[in-house]
Amino acid sequence: MQNRKAAAALVLPALLLAGCSLADVKTAVIPAENTATIETAPTPAPQSLTVYASASLAPAVQAYAAAQGVTLTLTKDAAAADLLLTDHAPGGSLLDVTSDTLLAAAAARADITENATALPLGRSLYGYWANEQVLTALLGADGAAALQSASWEEWSDFVETLSDWLAKPKAATVTLNGKDYTLPETKPDGVTATGVFAAPADRVSGYSAAILAADGTYTADALEGPLNGVYYAVALEWDHMADSDQNAVFRRAKLTDLLADYGADACQGLTLIPFKCNLDESDLTTEEYNLDGLLNYPVLADVGCIAINADTSPEGLKAAKSAALWLYSNGEGEDTLTETLGAITPWNTASDATTLGAMQVEQAGTGILPGTAFDTAAAEALTANELALQGTEKRTRAERTAFVQAAMSAMGVPEK
Repeated sequence: MQNRKAAAALVLPALLLAGCSLADVKTAVIPAENTATIETAPTPAPQSLTVYASASLAPAVQAYAAAQGVTLTLTKDAAAADLLLTDHAPGGSLLDVTSDTLLAAAAARADITENATALPLGRSLYGYWANEQVLTALLGADGAAALQSASWEEWSDFVETLSDWLAKPKAATVTLNGKDYTLPETKPDGVTATGVFAAPADRVSGYSAAILAADGTYTADALEGPLNGVYYAVALEWDHMADSDQNAVFRRAKLTDLLADYGADACQGLTLIPFKCNLDESDLTTEEYNLDGLLNYPVLADVGCIAINADTSPEGLKAAKSAALWLYSNGEGEDTLTETLGAITPWNTASDATTLGAMQVEQAGTGILPGTAFDTAAAEALTANELALQGTEKRTRAERTAFVQAAMSAMGVPEK
């Protein structure tokens, strides 16, 4: 038997001003053998499977291969793969999963009924992750909660102050959520960081708040202000970047990224601070979200998707279908999504078997910002745009304007 939270359908209230939630989250104890909801073919004979997979999603197909006795080859050439597990919707020649009877039944679990070349793999909390013990040592027992509710001005001042403190510790006062906190005179035991931020594992999901602020309207007028806000957040990171992940206090990522990079045990002491952008009321064209909601709630980001190469061999096609069906309709496959990847499935189940998993379920039931999905081309362009800010000695208005214009171009926003 295993503990699992079974979450209700994701309903996004039209006037939820503080962020959306997975309302009415219920606890259910479900035996693994009973989690499949569609009939699948018998366990296939040992076979080979060639997969193109992102680092955060590779553990899913590795678990499949181990469970089913499949010889797995990971390739960096997407066109040579039978199966693709990607952070963003891939391009190329892909099979319409609704054209196959069993795959169509699997797709229906995610409310997909026609014209789909990919199956979503779920959602995961996104923001700045930090060791909660480190934040407690720096700010006291309620320090993490204060950071979660801090305004942009408080957050950016804290980052500047912490950066100076890490270089030369001394007592320093910061204001978070309207309350003063004092950094200690010397580095406490266990605080080894030398910089504030690690390089983000995911630079794309952070644009969700900006798009929500623009009411989902992809126009220059609606997005210019929110994307200016993203610029300031990204510039703040670059200006206070640590020299390695191990030497940083915060890392911007999805939970699934961190579990793949560090392992479940190493992640259990983490807490989440929302990705905060420099937004003000004038940037909001939405009536669905207020400024506090956009600043204080984390994003529930898309994890990625699974797709099948339509041009693979008949044997490769069979192997790819088996893997997709295993993840979508087998108890072990669901365990892989919820426990190995740490995702909330497209049919809204999630593991609460660990402290961090339980926290994700609780947060999803309390309040989240729904993530925006981008295809691979847009995601790569947005990432490149952020990387272009590295190493700038002086931030200028021209740089900010160029960043905003490039972000709009990546999103397909028509020029004014």
